[in-house]
Amino acid sequence: MRRARRIIRTLWLLGGCICGYAQSVPERLIVEGHWKQARAIVEARLREAPNDPLANFLFSQVRNAFGDRDAPLPAAEKAVALDGHTAKYHRQLAEVLGVAAQHANVLQQALLARRFRKEIDTALALDPRDTQAWRDLMEFYLLAPGIIGGDEAKAAIAAQRLGAIDSVEGLLAQSRLAEYYKQPGKSEEFLREAVRAEPASYRARIALAQFYLAPAHRNLQDAERHAHDALTLDATRVDAYTVLAEAYASGEKWSELDGIVAAGAKEVPDDLAPYYRAADRLLSADRDLPRAERYLRTYLQQEPEGNQPSAAEAHWKLGLVLEKQARKSEAAGEWREALRLDPRSPAAHELKRGL
Repeated sequence: MRRARRIIRTLWLLGGCICGYAQSVPERLIVEGHWKQARAIVEARLREAPNDPLANFLFSQVRNAFGDRDAPLPAAEKAVALDGHTAKYHRQLAEVLGVAAQHANVLQQALLARRFRKEIDTALALDPRDTQAWRDLMEFYLLAPGIIGGDEAKAAIAAQRLGAIDSVEGLLAQSRLAEYYKQPGKSEEFLREAVRAEPASYRARIALAQFYLAPAHRNLQDAERHAHDALTLDATRVDAYTVLAEAYASGEKWSELDGIVAAGAKEVPDDLAPYYRAADRLLSADRDLPRAERYLRTYLQQEPEGNQPSAAEAHWKLGLVLEKQARKSEAAGEWREALRLDPRSPAAHELKRGL
């Protein structure tokens, strides 16, 4: 037991320096999308030290990534109460409040928006170079109604501030603004410029590859090229495998598709999202439904990774695939399971439609 605690403590304290910020191992895992691995370390740390502000901050992030609507807010509030002088704790509290606002009524949204601004302003006062906080603020200005603080001009200013801190982040923010204003040409050019500015940026490569997957400006060849470049930069993250799986499914490259989902499962065994994304593409195009079914069943063999489609979503999609194959009773079974896991699932509509 003592040896296990020493290992946990070592993992907790062992950190590196990424983007100018010291980060613990769980934070690095989160940046790379390895939420399950981070969760194991964070939950062990909380059992050992329930009043550790960093542990509560990370627990809030982790629970939010796994779709928990109850635990993230009190955990974020506790982190701030334990240490109100750390910017990222206020930023996380702001993010949780923003998520809560998405599921609130109009009156609650106004109250939550006020709290969001207070926390994000505090985060930026404590650390004016927190790029994630600037991204959060930009999204708030873009998406919030004007009556509770939305302001497109201020969103542009936030993007400029991002660019002054980190040129690549600034270009990605400008691409987001262009996307918001439905200017795909400008959005593409900002993404291409971000890749030129920092060819080793995994984030920029993936953003450009995903741009080329969108139906409005689909270019599967370029999507594949940039995803392969990202894979060369880091084979331990799932995003490149996911982009390639979607591109191969869209292009009906069956052997390449089977190869890339298998490679992703080998290199990133905790995250089977490439199977889900490829199946979703096949379902949308009404192509090779037996393959889509097989992929969704593979995806459901383990708990989904954080910030990936939930098991409820996969059961709903599997039901749609089965329905298209005239297997209605099996489809209804999948929809009932989706509803058991998530009472808000769209599977409720499918069951009513079927009846």
